[in-house]
Amino acid sequence: MKKNDMKKWALLALLSAVLLPASPAALAQAADSGQNAAAPGPKEQDAAKKDSNASAAQDTTYNRSSSADSNDPWYANNEGAYTVSLGTGQLISLSPQPRTDQSIPSGEYVESAQSVYLKSRDYKYQLFYGGSISSVYTNSLGGVGAGQDLVSTSINPYLAVFLPTRTGRYLLQYTTVVNPNDTSNGGPQAYHSVTLSAMGSFSERWFWSAQSSGSYGSESARLQGPLSFLVVQSTPIADTPSTAVLLRARNVAFSENSFTIGWLKSRRDKISFTAFHVYTGIAGDPTTTNSFGNHSNAVGGKVEYVRSVTPRFDLRTYGEADKVLNGPTCNTAGGGLGLGFKMTHSVELDVRGGPQFSSANCGAPQAANFSASLVKNFGNQDRIYASANRVFTTVARLDSRWEDNATVGFTKAYRRYSFITDAGYLRGTPIINLFPAYRGYFVAPRVRYNIINNLGIYAGYRSFHGTGGSLVSGNLSYASVGLEWYPAPLHFR
Repeated sequence: MKKNDMKKWALLALLSAVLLPASPAALAQAADSGQNAAAPGPKEQDAAKKDSNASAAQDTTYNRSSSADSNDPWYANNEGAYTVSLGTGQLISLSPQPRTDQSIPSGEYVESAQSVYLKSRDYKYQLFYGGSISSVYTNSLGGVGAGQDLVSTSINPYLAVFLPTRTGRYLLQYTTVVNPNDTSNGGPQAYHSVTLSAMGSFSERWFWSAQSSGSYGSESARLQGPLSFLVVQSTPIADTPSTAVLLRARNVAFSENSFTIGWLKSRRDKISFTAFHVYTGIAGDPTTTNSFGNHSNAVGGKVEYVRSVTPRFDLRTYGEADKVLNGPTCNTAGGGLGLGFKMTHSVELDVRGGPQFSSANCGAPQAANFSASLVKNFGNQDRIYASANRVFTTVARLDSRWEDNATVGFTKAYRRYSFITDAGYLRGTPIINLFPAYRGYFVAPRVRYNIINNLGIYAGYRSFHGTGGSLVSGNLSYASVGLEWYPAPLHFR
């Protein structure tokens, strides 16, 4: 070999010895591309196996770092991690999971029956907006409203802001129902709703969540607005007590506030403490002279212990106490046991119940409290649910402190169409036997056609029926056709 050739080979060997160890990414890429590479030896395999086991062990534990991360399992499993969109009625997760794709949803951030996780890692703040406009035909009978048929316009703007931080998530929502020509109640009518949902952590074991909602405005506009929903087992379920009540009043006001502190005793055990306040305000009956409004305040607390037996099965025990602050003193307390069972990957069951004790001013004695829900999900968009419970209520003029509720609903998507129906029934227990407690129900079928991902046409029918309490029996029905638009959110770094 010539001298010059020997120099060239020596130089290439030196460069290889320096550059190749500094380029593991290039070697990995070459191996992934099918290029020849040396197989790892036994020592390297053992080291990789140890690293893999360590990562797996870390994934199964709760947050052990100084700052709470939204991807920790406990953060997403907290009940306060979910809320419902005031615009679409769909589920929102406050605890985003890492997305496998980098695309931004073309429609609103909640789609169908499943939550679409907010991309808090890509954008610090997000602004959501949209709304609907519809033409509404009202059929008013039996002392509700003006007792006449009319056609009006309903405008429903929607706005929400998502604010993620290192240790918390905050979602502020606002919507309103505006009826510019609602002649049945004397000119323009409006009903405003605002909610704040938040959650976060104090340390690696202590976390918190908060929910606050307030609504005020015309009773007529309230009934024409979107249905109210609750989150049960990560599923939006129609809120029957807030929907199936026909209040004979010009204006109404509602407020609910709760704050929860939770402690992670272990990976399987969780204890939470919740304090809450509920206010209801009903203006005087506009059709009755010398009719005064009614206001009610109630406070309460709840403690709950959850034991995760398996990834699909939870055992729970709880205790709750409520107190009415104004009017005759009413104190009630109860507790019980429950279970949450994911029977299959698409069927979820939640059952709980136990004894209940109340003072005499709370009306007929209640021996037990209970709640149960069953949800079946068919794919990403279709679902069917059923729920029943007994709840403590402070709504004025219903002449009851306890209500038994039953709610059913389903969602079915077919190509560009979505078929949705929710229905609910409530039965109150009278405080005084001289007056029957309120009973009512509602049915709300509707269909939506997607013109594009964020724009659709919808048509629906909503019927309310109520009797008893201090309210005049009545029936009220709405038929509406409209256009709704929920575009992609705006992102701010």
